[in-house]
Amino acid sequence: MRLDAFLKKTHLVKRRELARELCDEGMVRVNGAPKKAAWEVKTGDELQFPLYNRLLKVRVLGLPETSASKHDQWSFVEVLEEKRLAWEDGDGEDPALIHPKSPTNH
Repeated sequence: MRLDAFLKKTHLVKRRELARELCDEGMVRVNGAPKKAAWEVKTGDELQFPLYNRLLKVRVLGLPETSASKHDQWSFVEVLEEKRLAWEDGDGEDPALIHPKSPTNH
């Protein structure tokens, strides 16, 4: 099964177009090497890719014949590692953790 199709059918990425773009930009790695969207995924492969503000590393346990249901999506992959990515804005802090400053008198 194609890499972009696998990412979409297992709901790891919302759209196949997004999966294809991630692959084309070299952001999806299979067994440590960047692969294009047409790469054939096999059971046992380890995939590493960014997902929102995380870097996810998973092992392929099986290949879905059709799109997996949300209930079954995690039966096709085993999460090996999940890391939060540093923010590129300013000092690298997560904006959700920054407390707003109290108002000052002018």
